[in-house]
Amino acid sequence: MGRLNKLKPFAKTYAVLIAAFFLSMTLVYCIPASWIRGNVEKSLEVMEAEGERPMYAFYRHSAFVDNHTDMVMYKSLIANREYYNPIQASVSINQYPRYWHGYQIVLRPLSMVFQVQELRYLGMLLFYLLFFWSAWLVAKKIKFLYAMLYVLTIASSYLVVVTTCFQYLTTFYVLFGALIWLLSRYEKDKPVNLMLYFFAVGMIENFFDFLTYPIITLGIPLIILLWLRVRDEQADFKGNFWFMFQSSVSWGLGYALTWIAKWGITVAVLGVRYFWRTMSVVQYRLAGSEEEPLDRLGTIRRNLKAWMNVQDGGIITWSKIALLVLVVVVILVLWKKLKDKKTVLACVPMLLVALYPYIWYLVMSNHSQIHFWYTYRAQLVTMFGGLVFIASILRTGQKEGTDTEYS
Repeated sequence: MGRLNKLKPFAKTYAVLIAAFFLSMTLVYCIPASWIRGNVEKSLEVMEAEGERPMYAFYRHSAFVDNHTDMVMYKSLIANREYYNPIQASVSINQYPRYWHGYQIVLRPLSMVFQVQELRYLGMLLFYLLFFWSAWLVAKKIKFLYAMLYVLTIASSYLVVVTTCFQYLTTFYVLFGALIWLLSRYEKDKPVNLMLYFFAVGMIENFFDFLTYPIITLGIPLIILLWLRVRDEQADFKGNFWFMFQSSVSWGLGYALTWIAKWGITVAVLGVRYFWRTMSVVQYRLAGSEEEPLDRLGTIRRNLKAWMNVQDGGIITWSKIALLVLVVVVILVLWKKLKDKKTVLACVPMLLVALYPYIWYLVMSNHSQIHFWYTYRAQLVTMFGGLVFIASILRTGQKEGTDTEYS
């Protein structure tokens, strides 16, 4: 009974969120297509003139704007089968039913008033508002240094590009919202059900996600919490490793079960044939095809090159990168010196979380090797985890064991 009672909040959260997702999608498809058709058509004209992958300033494949997906999002605003009722239209999304397409609950109502140029501007404003708010909370609840590391990490993702592409924005919105909620409520003496938190974040990310770089909504909050556990609870390696594992499983279950719910609703509303179509796509994403065979190590290499801004013909020399990282770490260690062994070991799970993007690339290799020019942003987790780990294991000048060591 004890275990069942612990599962009740998860079951309740799952039921409430799935119902909210389904009902919100149905409600926005009650908006008549005639109310948004003009703005949608004018917006598509703008994006078609720009091209499917425009580049504005940097002229690197890591700075593409994904107009192709944004145009798919806009075309999905108007159901291509007029005989569908709102429930069928909201589940089908113009025969693209394997995703929830949660962006519709915002994009469809706003398209009654605005065109793409105006929505890009509003999206940019909201992005920076949430970004600065979350960074301020990191500085307030943790340290100014860690807020700067967080800002540096997010800023490295070509923000001028991210803020002009709806597909890129949604995952960052989920990340910022998750951090704001967490840091606004986190107190040492006021426990929060963090497993339920990660479960809900995984569900919400799946609702909006296109497999863009969802792992950042797990990795960045988890790294922050691992640091807070060391500061507030003096967690050791075993405790933090177990926390990391449980949190990751909770997020993964929320993400996966939300997908399964969408497939189940699709079958109930549109028929079983859509399930088999979805399963064929899942098989393709996991196993590749004869035309696009999987190259898992090549996928990691492509995403690394995009992240490091290396041209298509450029070469990444692994030994030189490893040597450079080693030299930087050695200099920092000699200059600052390490904290006590327990603290260093307790921070090691941060490095394990930093590897999550590469696990994602290995599992979702097909998608990540085709769309490397935006999936590379998953490595923000790697950057943030590495920076926070280094900052966490070095002495700060105060005497060990004092309360100001982590202040």
